[in-house]
Amino acid sequence: MRRPAAALILLVPLSLHSARPQQPATYVYQGTIETVRPRAGSVALVTGVGMALRLVNIQTTATTRVASGTTPLALTALKPGDVIRAECHRTDKGPVADRIERIQLP
Repeated sequence: MRRPAAALILLVPLSLHSARPQQPATYVYQGTIETVRPRAGSVALVTGVGMALRLVNIQTTATTRVASGTTPLALTALKPGDVIRAECHRTDKGPVADRIERIQLP
């Protein structure tokens, strides 16, 4: 009688843990815009340091929020050379931006 009760005590927390909905992982990219393609809804971002630079193609959707500080922007307001911070989630087709913030340089 003790073994089934002990097994039940161990298995119930595991089943409750797996029943929780998993939140998609958020990835944050920060770098310099190489190209902006408003019609395609994408931004090519150069990120990294020194010899470890890489190009990340970030897709946008109609719900992607683009801003500079507290001022909302259109995707067309972003230009090559702008420094941005993009909060993205991963999909099969690559990162999709939930929020893009243009960083004001001093």
